[in-house]
This record gives sequence, C-alpha cells and structure tokens, in this order.
Amino acid sequence: MYKIGIIGGGNMGEAIISGCLKRFFVYVSEKDATRRNYLLKKYRLEGVDVKTLAQASEIIIIAVKPQDIDEVLTVLRSVVKLKDKLIISVAAGVTTRYLERKLGNNCKVVRTMPNMPALIGKGITAVCKGRHAGKKDVDLACKIFDNVGKTVVVAEELMNSVTAVSGSGPAYVYLFMECLIKAAQSLGLKEALAEELVKNTFSGSLELLLKNNDNLSPGILRARVTSKGGTTQAALEVFARRKFERIIADALKAAQKRAKTLSRG
Repeated sequence: MYKIGIIGGGNMGEAIISGCLKRFFVYVSEKDATRRNYLLKKYRLEGVDVKTLAQASEIIIIAVKPQDIDEVLTVLRSVVKLKDKLIISVAAGVTTRYLERKLGNNCKVVRTMPNMPALIGKGITAVCKGRHAGKKDVDLACKIFDNVGKTVVVAEELMNSVTAVSGSGPAYVYLFMECLIKAAQSLGLKEALAEELVKNTFSGSLELLLKNNDNLSPGILRARVTSKGGTTQAALEVFARRKFERIIADALKAAQKRAKTLSRG
C-alpha cells in the first residue's frame, strides 16, 4: 500500500482523500486549523506538517491554490531524496517545468487537472507528465485519480484546452441550467417546478447518452428529439440564428487564452 501525502485539504484535497482512503495510506497537511480538525476527525487521518508528510510519503499530492504553491515547493525542496518520490500537482496553471525548476534534483512530476464533479466521484481528470516522470508514474497518477472519476492522459501543451473544456465546463452546464430555469419561469412555470423539470431533463439526457446500447452521439440523439416543423426545431432555429455554436466556440477560446495568461512555467 503506497503512502500518499496530500498537501491542502480544500474541496479537491478532500475529494482525493475520500477516494483514496481504501486503497492507500494517507497523510494530510492543512494550514487552516478548523479545516484540518474537520478532516482528521471525519477521515481518521494523521495530520502532519509539510516536511514530515514529505519525508513519510512515497507520493506527494500538492492540492493548494496556485498562489500558495511556492511556499510548499520551498519546503519540499529541503526534503532529502525528493527525487525518489512522485510529485503530483493539482494546482491550476502551474506547469511541470515550473515545478521541476523549483524542486530540482530531476524530480518526477505529474500534473493533473480534475474538475468539480470529482467531489462526488464523477470527475474527469487530465494527466500529463514532466520530463523525468515515466509511464509507471503516469499510470500510478491515473490509478489515484480513477478513485474520483475517470482519467485521460494528454500532452502538456493541451492542458490549457482541457482547462477550458472540462475544468471550467461544469460552470457552463450550470449557466445553461440557470438560463433554462429562468426562461421556464417566464413561460409561467413556478420556480420549483422549473428547477425540477430542468434538473431531471439534464440528468435523464446525460444518462441516455451514456447508457444507450448503440453508443449514439449527442448529435444523433438531438436529431431524434427534433421533429420536422415541430417545437424542438423552432427552438433550435433560434439557437442557430443567434449563432449559439459560435458563442460556445468563442467562450472556450477565451477560457483557453486566459488559462495561458495565468500559466506559470
């Protein structure tokens, strides 16, 4: 059983803790006393400082905010034989080159980009490796994050695109749901009924997409809902006239551009 040290006990850190406890021995380091006590009590963990965690762990997961990462990296660099450990970063926008430069010693680094549904074990995590990490290290990172959803391995130059699609993606879904609920209310539906209709339409549509026996694409399923001259076609024609597809493409490009601007490498 690998010993994993998780630095940072925020929402994502807790998701990883919850997913990994049954398969790994977990240490946690969290600066905020209230949050730390909550995690230690709920998951029956051993709370330690960053240096102790790093010395005791074979795998170190950095789950702090990007603005707090330099402090953590400075402490980690002081640990003896850090090059023998696997460092996995969850920090958005922090490249493997940046981590390697700060940590030194030809450190094995794997960078990840999970998304919010990891909190309920339904996330999707993109994984990429640094210069000194090997296939075994990537496989191990995937094994860890498979406990909070699914994983995909990508080249690091695609991480900003992944951030724009799946990292930020839940917000787009929630925005569309918000808009549908408000629009439903404008048609005379009460808020509670509008929410129930929208939530169940989303969950049912996704379930159908994921579980249809013929592995039908979203486009095919959309076409099957759309009858010529019917209500759905009337709505979709408005989306087309307002260039909905272009709006989505432009939004993702803006998110990708911002991700590049915020990247540290």
